[in-house]
Amino acid sequence: MNTVFTQELDRFNGLIKVIRQSCVDLKRAIKGEVLLSADLEAALNSLKLGQTPAMWLKKSYPSLKTLGGYQKDLLERLGWFQEWLEKGIPDKLWITRFFFTQGFLTGAKQNYARKYNIAIDLLDYDFEVVPNEEEAVPPEDGINVVGMFMEGCKWNGPMFSLDESEPKILYSTCPMVWFRPSKPEDFKKLQTYECPIYKTSLRKGVLMTTGHSTNFVLLLRLPTKMSPDHWILRGVAILCGLDD
Repeated sequence: MNTVFTQELDRFNGLIKVIRQSCVDLKRAIKGEVLLSADLEAALNSLKLGQTPAMWLKKSYPSLKTLGGYQKDLLERLGWFQEWLEKGIPDKLWITRFFFTQGFLTGAKQNYARKYNIAIDLLDYDFEVVPNEEEAVPPEDGINVVGMFMEGCKWNGPMFSLDESEPKILYSTCPMVWFRPSKPEDFKKLQTYECPIYKTSLRKGVLMTTGHSTNFVLLLRLPTKMSPDHWILRGVAILCGLDD
């Protein structure tokens, strides 16, 4: 996990460097000290419109937020990693705040594989919704994940199942989920909907050199009283970040 943490900080430092340098170059270009390049001009136009500059997004985690939302989101991510640095790994893990979410999930799975001397290729994640999030404690194996959003449905705590969204409510908060590494044959047997997790609402991405998508994370199995086909028709998905 220290390796994952260090790699995340390297990525954030690279993003901060690009943001800071572009702002310095823009100020100098406005004063006439340097030439206004095409990239800087595009960044200036984006800032005028309250949009996130494309030159930032090239080095950034996937985001569809406007400038104000992006700035707030970035500061929250940096603050969370700063807290991790000072106090150790948090009890609740916001996978929504990672650059490379798949790398973090692989790291957590690797810890389990080394602990029990099981080949990591034989493992996958089983999922359990945590009933009482406020009193939850870090599990002995696996991780407690928070911070995601549901699109097209909501979580019904008393029923312990997916349920229809409230009228005119597009997104709802996803409950805390225990990501528990396990062999597939040891998974709990119950009716679930395999809900895809995306980093943004765009729901599409490109394949990276690591073999992972830039947007799709994994399929999260959630308990449901209704047929899984019902939620497929609803287009239900989980998002790591909203557009605003």
